[in-house]
Amino acid sequence: MKLFVSFSLLALIAAYTPAQGVLRITEFMSEGQGLTGPGTGANRQREFFELTNVGDATLDISSYSYNDNNVNDPHLFGGLFGNVAAGESIILTQMTAENFRSYWGLSTSVRIFSYGQLSNLGNADTINIYNSSVQSASTLVDSLSYLDTARGSGISRNRPFSAGTGQVGNADWVISAVGDIYGSRLAPNPIFPVGNEYIDLANPGQYSPVPEPATMLSLAAGLGLLRLRRQARA
Repeated sequence: MKLFVSFSLLALIAAYTPAQGVLRITEFMSEGQGLTGPGTGANRQREFFELTNVGDATLDISSYSYNDNNVNDPHLFGGLFGNVAAGESIILTQMTAENFRSYWGLSTSVRIFSYGQLSNLGNADTINIYNSSVQSASTLVDSLSYLDTARGSGISRNRPFSAGTGQVGNADWVISAVGDIYGSRLAPNPIFPVGNEYIDLANPGQYSPVPEPATMLSLAAGLGLLRLRRQARA
């Protein structure tokens, strides 16, 4: 018995993994939809990317930084957020935080940082996240590159849920669609007057599976049947 307990204890110790926070890029859109003619670039400056703590413990990101594949343009952002709870998503955007929140109808619980024109995303670019102000291969924690054909003009792309806490290949990112499992939706608040509206499609500020309508109906039907059975037994 003692020998069995010892082996069981060793197995439990070997299988135990301490809780830890893991920051990952979970969504990005390199520009908003808009006019494509000369001199209209400002109409599309609604880019953003979302970072989520996909781990199971709070993570202190005070020292974190990023760049857009330009080592001469590092940007320190972590100190503006501090601790990020497990499952929490934060937003970095070219828009002002107030305009982004209003445009997407987000609550004040979603934390947003505006980087303005610093390290902003371009055509066929990269997002590098580092856990230090010193940006090197040893401090790189996540990276995403995209081609000009997948820049997400007005439509965001999402990290697959199946990735867990691991890295994700660039080709595996999922294009947002209205009512998808990511909860994607059209921005509820146009930023221009009626007749010249620009409305993007994304799901900023959240990263958890949302049941599809058919699944919700099935769940509702199941709950209703369960209630009827309980009433019949009463």
